[in-house]
Amino acid sequence: MPRVIDHSPSPKSHIKTLMRIGYTLNSAVADVIDNSITAGAKNIEVYAPPGMDEPIISILDDGCGMDLDELTENMRIGCKDPEEERQQGDLGRFGSDMKTASFSQARQLTVVTRKEGQPLVAARWDIDKVEKSDSWCLEIFHDDEVVEIEGLSENFLEVSGTQIIWRKLTCLEKGSHAQDHDLELARRLAELKAYIALHFHRFMSGSNKRSFRLNNTVIEPVDPFMTGEKGYQEGPSEKLRCKGGHIIIQTHVLPHFKNMNPVRLEELGGADGISQGQGLYIYREKRLISAGGWLGMARNSQLGALARVQLDIPSSLDNDWSTDVKKASLQMPPRVKRELKKFLADPVKRSRRIHKYRGKLDTANKFWKINEDENTGVITYQIDSGNNILSALVEKCNVVNRRLLVDYLKQLATSLPINHIYEKMSERPRDVNQEEIDMAALEAMVDKVFKN
Repeated sequence: MPRVIDHSPSPKSHIKTLMRIGYTLNSAVADVIDNSITAGAKNIEVYAPPGMDEPIISILDDGCGMDLDELTENMRIGCKDPEEERQQGDLGRFGSDMKTASFSQARQLTVVTRKEGQPLVAARWDIDKVEKSDSWCLEIFHDDEVVEIEGLSENFLEVSGTQIIWRKLTCLEKGSHAQDHDLELARRLAELKAYIALHFHRFMSGSNKRSFRLNNTVIEPVDPFMTGEKGYQEGPSEKLRCKGGHIIIQTHVLPHFKNMNPVRLEELGGADGISQGQGLYIYREKRLISAGGWLGMARNSQLGALARVQLDIPSSLDNDWSTDVKKASLQMPPRVKRELKKFLADPVKRSRRIHKYRGKLDTANKFWKINEDENTGVITYQIDSGNNILSALVEKCNVVNRRLLVDYLKQLATSLPINHIYEKMSERPRDVNQEEIDMAALEAMVDKVFKN
């Protein structure tokens, strides 16, 4: 019978692998926030003070906190079995989230926590020390050392809560001055604020809402469906029964760009962001996992830009959906794909209908004629020769001037800047406003002709 030996991986090598799992700063902070929500936190704050030669990032919550034994166990890599049944609302996955997310952004992770009625306790992973000793050397702080930890919040709650502190950041491009760090950090934090506002928007409202802050500024929710805006349409919905839980499908159609609140439009990346964001919005325990895209079940189109399909899945279906450790990607089961395809046509059709309606409104004038050849499919935009003003003008012209006028109108029609109009209508439709045309230049030209 073959002998069995302990062939555990080298901590020095293993931790380098954990550092390269593929988190971004946004997804790493989101994983820590998941733990805060699971811990019942009502207030979650991300803090990254400017002006430091060695910047830090801190995530503080007022959740249930941990005692020393719980903290020590939770600092273990992969401390939970992903197959283990979870309570509803548990946003965790492998039990590695907080550690692997932290290692991807910083070489030092400190966790300070307090459980109600218990003292403040702290532990730290320092990658430099793990690599030097080639061992899993977790640091446990003595009581008198905890209050001396750099970056510890002055407002740490007396009742309960947890603070994550990242030092020796690897997520920032290194510069020679603190100002370089500040500029880079400010850019990253602006992106992080938008990410949290979108991916946790459903936790920011309702009877059980949480408060999210970034550097003492409240983060307001961003609703990707614009449900409170004029012109929003709620489409069909259904509840699918699956082994281990239910999947809820809800379809949405956004208002037309012209009806969108400019602030809401900007929050979703402008018209270009709206167009790219069409598709599926998959939520795991109310937390947004996948924002947009049709997962190969439909194609992006300008006319379908307003179509959205919302899917709510419970964490109990993680294995069926192959949710990864970052909770940033998943694989939809074939049966769900088949059922879901039935719901894709309706919001896309409604989106097209809205665009076509707006298109018909735009054609309702006496100056342009739009021709669509049913045989060739060719579409042309022509000056309407039946316009009464144009007819009266032609009658008053002599033969030479009539020819000049017709030539000018031909060139005017063929020189319509179609590509530029399409580009601007796709990116900034609200900024295109023909009522703002400057008529002064035309008036000046006419006056000059009469004076001459």
